[in-house]
Amino acid sequence: MVAPLRGHRVSREDSHVASASNILRAAWVPDDDPRRDWEIAAGLAVAWVRQECRQQGASGVLVLNAFGVEQQIPSLQRFAAEHTVTTPRASRDRVGHGVGPVLVYVPDEKTLDFAARLARGSSLAVVESIHGFPLQGWARQLGAVDLTRPDEQPEPINSEVAEAIDRLDFYKNNGFGDRFGKQQAQRILQGLRSAGMLERDVILGALAARGASDRAVRNLGNLIDTLNRR
Repeated sequence: MVAPLRGHRVSREDSHVASASNILRAAWVPDDDPRRDWEIAAGLAVAWVRQECRQQGASGVLVLNAFGVEQQIPSLQRFAAEHTVTTPRASRDRVGHGVGPVLVYVPDEKTLDFAARLARGSSLAVVESIHGFPLQGWARQLGAVDLTRPDEQPEPINSEVAEAIDRLDFYKNNGFGDRFGKQQAQRILQGLRSAGMLERDVILGALAARGASDRAVRNLGNLIDTLNRR
């Protein structure tokens, strides 16, 4: 494993979690300040991924929901000129073999899943949009460094919620689409709701960080939404 970046102290626990997802290191730019320009957010992620590329001696990959978005953000445009650009629709074949650090910009569930698969064995940085997929749980599960607050340690997930996430992870193989998986998920979610700990964004993000498919994340989100409407 390459050395950690300055300002991101990797604990033994963080290393264990990251290894479970096959991502060496993760970083994100939260969409938590309406005054933060998208160029600033993208620039933070670009700088981090460029440093990862230098440390790993690898070329990077920019993952987008759709081609053309990078032309609207100068830092992404420059990064795209130096590295590979792809989307879930373009498939992994576009980037070939030996993929290095990955930057994914304002992803939805499908794009985040695709980017995470490309980043296995390397590093992943994500720029969040509140109109896309919420990343709080993803970041806390992976111990991702917040690039807007690089000296702060990621907040751990509540132990009871983490235990429930472990159990949901066990039943995720069929994407919570079969009757048994759905029933087990409903039981676990109901327990969290009764305890006042049904944190939708944290749960979905953490499952995504643990390798749940975009289908599984969407299905679980629908189960949570149905439960909350009752």
